[in-house]
Amino acid sequence: MTDYPTGTVTFLMTDIEGSTPLWERHAGVMGAATAAHDALILSLIHI
Repeated sequence: MTDYPTGTVTFLMTDIEGSTPLWERHAGVMGAATAAHDALILSLIHI
């Protein structure tokens, strides 16, 4: 059986506004943009 978290559990969701058209027009740089987004979010939260 899996040990589930106890106490307060928080879910964080983020969005890059307009990302669908950005992927369609600039797919070559969106990977780097999402990696930068992920790095920024991880630098702001404590996991």
